[in-house]
Amino acid sequence: MSDAPDPSAVDLFGGGVKPRDTRERILFAALDLFYEHGIHAVGLDRILTEVGVTKTTFYNHFRSKDDLVLEVVRLRDAWELEQFKKEVIERGGYEPRAMLLAMFETMHVWFNDPAYKGCLFLAASAEFPSASHPVHRAAAGHYLRSESEVATMAKAAGIGDPETFARQWIALLEGAMTYRLITGENDAIQVVLPVARALLERSLAGAEEA
Repeated sequence: MSDAPDPSAVDLFGGGVKPRDTRERILFAALDLFYEHGIHAVGLDRILTEVGVTKTTFYNHFRSKDDLVLEVVRLRDAWELEQFKKEVIERGGYEPRAMLLAMFETMHVWFNDPAYKGCLFLAASAEFPSASHPVHRAAAGHYLRSESEVATMAKAAGIGDPETFARQWIALLEGAMTYRLITGENDAIQVVLPVARALLERSLAGAEEA
């Protein structure tokens, strides 16, 4: 058995990029701690101890813990969308129908990675439930950008109503993430995949009949 530590969130989604300055050291450490333990469960003192800086130094870079959380969500959003798109292309090429299904294959691989600890955006939305809170809006924005990407693929695939299809597609992916969170079932994607395939086939058939 390997004694190597599990990959960090920075390793998984940021390609192991190294922090360039104190601000990024705080940001990267917070990202890892929030992903591992949850946002509200990790106090500011724990982050500062992890990085080895004082509160004065922290407040030179962030207005508050909520401000830090917001920046963590934004960073993770940029990293994860890029990594996810890269893996979807690796599995589905550039053929839009194959790319759509490759989204589920990619999530299946992630769910079965021992380092996967759930969806930070789902957690952030739950921990900041007010829809008007900046953190909640940033987390929701991740799903909206994913929905936009799906709509683009759906349109390229010839689906007649790509926006409606995209909402349904993302709802299936989100449902699988929630199911895995609740049950711990690594094969959660397999629960929704038959529904996704049927939706894709029906949507493509409807476009051909129109």
